Amino acid sequence: MYFKKSLLGNNWKIKECSERESLTISQKHNLPINISKLLATRDIKDSQVKNFFEPDINNYILDPFVLKDMEKSVNRTIQAIVSNQKIGIITDYDVDGSTSAAVLNNFLSSFGCTTIIKVPDRLNEGYGPNLRLINELLDEKIDLLFTLDCGTTSFDIFDSSKINFKDIIVIDHHMSELKFPDVFAIINPNRFDENNSLKELAAVGITFLFVMALRKKLREKNYFDSSFKEPNLLNYLDLVALGTVCDVVKLTNYNRFFVHKGLEIIKKRHNKGITKIIDNSKFNHTPTSTDLGFVIGPQLNAASRIDDSNLSSKILISNNLNEIEIISKKLLLLNEKRKLIENQILNESLEQANKQTNKKFILVHGFGWHKGVLGIVASKLVDKFNKPSFVISLDSYIGIGSARSINKIDLGKIILQAKYEGILISGGGHKMAAGIKINKQSINLFDEYLSSIFNDFDISNFEKNEYFDLKISVNEINNDLVNYIEMFEPFGNGNKEPKFIIHGLKIDTHKIIKDKHLLFFFKTDLGLKFKAICFNCIGTNLGENLIKNKLANYDFGCTINRDNFDSELKPQLIIKDAIIID
Repeated sequence: MYFKKSLLGNNWKIKECSERESLTISQKHNLPINISKLLATRDIKDSQVKNFFEPDINNYILDPFVLKDMEKSVNRTIQAIVSNQKIGIITDYDVDGSTSAAVLNNFLSSFGCTTIIKVPDRLNEGYGPNLRLINELLDEKIDLLFTLDCGTTSFDIFDSSKINFKDIIVIDHHMSELKFPDVFAIINPNRFDENNSLKELAAVGITFLFVMALRKKLREKNYFDSSFKEPNLLNYLDLVALGTVCDVVKLTNYNRFFVHKGLEIIKKRHNKGITKIIDNSKFNHTPTSTDLGFVIGPQLNAASRIDDSNLSSKILISNNLNEIEIISKKLLLLNEKRKLIENQILNESLEQANKQTNKKFILVHGFGWHKGVLGIVASKLVDKFNKPSFVISLDSYIGIGSARSINKIDLGKIILQAKYEGILISGGGHKMAAGIKINKQSINLFDEYLSSIFNDFDISNFEKNEYFDLKISVNEINNDLVNYIEMFEPFGNGNKEPKFIIHGLKIDTHKIIKDKHLLFFFKTDLGLKFKAICFNCIGTNLGENLIKNKLANYDFGCTINRDNFDSELKPQLIIKDAIIID
C-alpha cells in the first residue's frame, strides 16, 4: 500500500489476491508466480486458467432460446423470409447499434431478404426509434420491424395512436421498466422478468444469439440447400467483437470469447469496411481490442457525433469498394474534426471546472457547445477530477447535457430524482452515464440541487486511487514477460491491461514528441537500457516533473508492451504515473 500522493495526485494501491490460489495456479500450470498473481487478481481460478488463455467455442455453446420471446421472434422472422416480406431495421447510432444492424442485415441478405436500415439523427432526434423513421419504413411497405440496441422503453412511440403497426421485434440490452411497450416481442436479457447469465452482453451479442437461433430453426426446417448456403456464423464475430468492445461491457465469459475469436476474424480481413478503417489508421501491428475501442470505434462514432448517423452502419454492410473508400475517408476527417471540437470545449470546461475545487461534482455549461461530444468531455473531466461531471450545451432557452459518474455514485438515480422534482425537463441513464434536458433558467437550481445531494457523500468517495496489479523489479522486464502479458488479451472492461509499479528508476535521456508526448530512456543497475513513453503528459504535473527532475529516483506506474517500432521487438514501458522517491 502506498500512502504518498503520486505526481497526478493519486493514491497508489496494489490489488489484493489470494497467495494460496496464485501458488496453486503457478504450480499446476507451470507459470511464473507473477503471472499466476495476475490471474488471481482477476479472480481466475485454477480450473479456469486454460480457458482464459485459450477460449474454446465448446465451452461457450449456449441455447439462445433461454431468452424470453426468442422462439416467437424466430418463427415470425422465418415467416418473413419464406414469404419474401420486407424487413425494416431501426438501430442506435453508436458502434454497438451499427454492428448489430450489420450482423442482422448480412444474415438476412444471405437469403435474399430485402432489408431497409434507418438510424435516428443523433444531434436533432436523439436516441431510439421515432415517428419519422417508422413512418418512412411504413411508406416503404415493410412487413416486419426490428429495433436494435433501443426500443425497450420506447412507450411514447410504440404505444402512440399514430403508429398502427405492431409487428415489431425489439433486440436490446438496456434495463427495462416494470412494463413493456406494445410490440410483438422483446428479446433482452435485462428485462425485469428475465433470469439468465447473459446480462452483460452488448446488443450486438444478443443480435448474434438471435441469428444463431434463426439459423438453428432454418436448419431444422431443411431450408439450406444449393440455393441458400448455410452461413458460417463465426465469420460474424468480427462485428460482434467490435460492438462489444466499443460498448464497454465486461470482457468476461461469453464476451471474452466473442472478442478473442472476433479479433482472429478481423485478422482475416473478411469485413471490407473494418479492413479499410484499419488500413487508413496505418497500424504497424495486428489489431487488438485496444485498437477497436480507441481507434476504429471513434472513427465510426464520429459519423453520428458530427455529421451523418447512417455512415457507420453503411460502411460495415457495404461490399462496394468505391463506397467504402469514400465513407472511410469521410470518417477519418470527421474524427479529426471531432477531436478539434472536443478539445475546444474541454479547454473551456476546464476553465470553469478549475474554479469548482470546493465542490464534490463538476457542472459546466457553454452556449452552442457541440452536442455530439458532451459525453466525451464529461468523461475526461471525471478522469481528471474524479468527480461526477455534468456538461451542458445551452441555446437561448434550453440546455442539453451529458453526465458521467464515478464508481460509488449512482448517477441515474440522481438524475431521475431531479426530473421528478421538476428541476429537469427530462433525463435518464444508468449508474455511470446519463443525459439531461433543462431549462436555461434552471441551471442555478440544478447546481443547488446537486450540492445538496453530494454534500451527503463522504469525501472518501472522491479520493483518486490508482490500482496496480504487481510491484516488480526492473530486472523482470523482458520479452518473456511481454509474451505472457499478451496472453491476457483482449483487454477492456472487466479485464484491464496489467499495470505495474517499478521501483527506483532514474531517467537517462528524454525527448518531447509532437509537443504533447514524452519519450525517454532509463538505465538499470545492470546497464540495460529501456524505452518509455508518457502520452499526453506535456503541460501536466507528471510531464513537467519528469523533465525538470531528471536526476531524481522514481517509482513508475506503467503498463508494459512490445515496441513495434524496434526491429528487435524489445519491451517498452507506457508510463501512467510516477512518484518521486525522497
